[in-house]
Amino acid sequence: MRESPYVRSLPYSLPAIVGFAAVMAVTGPFGTYEHMGLGVRFVYFAIISVLNWLQVIALAAWFGRIEPIDRWPVAGRMTLVGLLAALPGTAEIFLVNAWVGRPIPLSALPTLFPENAFLTIVISVVIGLFVEQRLRARADAERERVAALPVTPNPAPPDFFRRIPPALGRDLLALEMEDHYLRIHTALGSDLILLRLRDALAELGSGRGRQVHRSWWVAEGAVAAVERGAGRLVLKLRNGIDVPVSKTFRDQVKGAGWLDA
Repeated sequence: MRESPYVRSLPYSLPAIVGFAAVMAVTGPFGTYEHMGLGVRFVYFAIISVLNWLQVIALAAWFGRIEPIDRWPVAGRMTLVGLLAALPGTAEIFLVNAWVGRPIPLSALPTLFPENAFLTIVISVVIGLFVEQRLRARADAERERVAALPVTPNPAPPDFFRRIPPALGRDLLALEMEDHYLRIHTALGSDLILLRLRDALAELGSGRGRQVHRSWWVAEGAVAAVERGAGRLVLKLRNGIDVPVSKTFRDQVKGAGWLDA
């Protein structure tokens, strides 16, 4: 999950969450203006906002690993994320209110949950659109970089390695599909390009590695260990990344001898 674009967005979205908490503290909605000072209101909304934000990020990263849900439009997927995140979020509001000396009676739950769910869904969709915009911007920049590469009169067969940013080196470990984009993982890091996984596999050919999941391709020699548990099979690469192996490709992975890593 740490490779999820939502987890990677944590440092970029934190200032927006803090800013949101500051705005809520100044305006004092939900009766907080009359019963709390400005400092208490900021701490109150900062705690609730950060907790909801982390829950949204965790659920979004988790749903990104579930293929049917991962195909949903961003707004629809993040609406579901926000609705589910509002469940523990409502309980946290009860606890934080009790902590600041303003306990909420349980009779307020029928109105508190819809209000919190609406706010959490809005935050969730905004985070999803923000992450999608960052993915598109990085993919567009990569497309421009590749388009600027010199073209020879008699081009050689497509070479996938020309697409890898120079800073990542040539030690290719894995490819990960993210929506319409492709994340390249090397021993030096990772980066995003605008390319379909099947087109990348066509350029790489069959001898450099194999597909292990609908969204993953792993290079030969990249597997450091194999983890099994709860019916799941995971390849741990040399750089520490965990790659799931789906049932569709399990026999091929086993036949390649990778499970003996």
